[in-house]
Amino acid sequence: MRPATQWVKPGLINESNLRQIIRRPTIRSRLRGENMGRLSLRLAGLVVLWLVAGLSPVFAADFTKPGPFAVGLQKFTIPDISGKHPMATMVWYPAAGPAPDPNAAILMVSMDAPAATTGPYPLVILIHGLDGNGSLYGTLGRQLASYGFVVAAADYDTGLGGPLDEGVSREDGRAIWLLYDHPANVVRVIEYTDSLTAPGGKLAGTIDTSHIGVWGHSSGGTTVFQAGGARVNFRELDAWCAVNKKDPYASDTCQFVGHEQSVATHYGVADPIAAPMPPIWDRRVAALVAGAPDELHAFGDTGIAEVKVPTLIMFASDDAAVSPKHNALWAYDEISSQDKALAVFDRGGHMMFMNSSEPAFKQANALTTAFFLDILKGHPAGRPALMPDAVSFPGLSYKTTLQP
Repeated sequence: MRPATQWVKPGLINESNLRQIIRRPTIRSRLRGENMGRLSLRLAGLVVLWLVAGLSPVFAADFTKPGPFAVGLQKFTIPDISGKHPMATMVWYPAAGPAPDPNAAILMVSMDAPAATTGPYPLVILIHGLDGNGSLYGTLGRQLASYGFVVAAADYDTGLGGPLDEGVSREDGRAIWLLYDHPANVVRVIEYTDSLTAPGGKLAGTIDTSHIGVWGHSSGGTTVFQAGGARVNFRELDAWCAVNKKDPYASDTCQFVGHEQSVATHYGVADPIAAPMPPIWDRRVAALVAGAPDELHAFGDTGIAEVKVPTLIMFASDDAAVSPKHNALWAYDEISSQDKALAVFDRGGHMMFMNSSEPAFKQANALTTAFFLDILKGHPAGRPALMPDAVSFPGLSYKTTLQP
């Protein structure tokens, strides 16, 4: 039996008023260079309320403001899984010093500052979107560190613009990069933080690697699900792509069709169709947050159902780059997590998670903060801030299975 879902003061969206919510799509030139066409978002029977009252968000605690910790930053270089493309990595952490100014426009950081001494603090991994880098999400990294998390953001796509894995085609290399290298490198970053917090490490005793959260945007959101146990399932992917081959929004996921054997070889699997690929994840991962995730049908119904850890999924309904129907909405229904939440913003587009000028940017970061506080730290202010009656600001629909 699936867990009961709580909605914000339910209303009903139908096909007519949905058209007024969806904005005109754009060309996804930055991520794919393809004209993705008109976004078709079908939420038949989905019970939501698009709130229009009020001028500012109301949380049980205002997680749009920084937390009580000063923030330090250290930079490291981590070898990637192939050993050919070292990954520049930024690590934000709670630092010794006065609490941040809650009214400051930018949360300041101190390079190589001494760590705060009340740790260890849970680890959060940030995964950027395709062709991006970790520094694009520095605002979220600093925010989480101010609330008592150690946050690691690596540049996973180092080398993507040049030679990939030797001996494979460019197209094969891209599939390998997204479906194998990315999740394997998340595990690599986690293992590196084990060495940082070990005796003699540069952050000795600071990181609690027994409680790990993973956050990702776009293609990084694909990797988030793998970091939570999802398994690539080429049999179900191929079948789904055969049915949806005329849907322009299926092309992102269906780019992997024809490259199954190359990916499977990296997994050490001879037959890519016989069974799902082995999972690539660290079982200490205990919480997932995915922003505008993409390419999720690479897992199929069977592979996505392997995700059982608490999960928060967010996207904007005017996202013209990816299909929420094929990704975020489908994943929310199909994951096996007993504790999960879905936040849908009415505007912000695909890039809202790195665009601080978007009104939804701070609200998405606040929900992320509350979610990690609740799941990873059991903080008493976390769960109340995730309850439907505690989340009230314009342009949000929200549902959750979380119970008070």
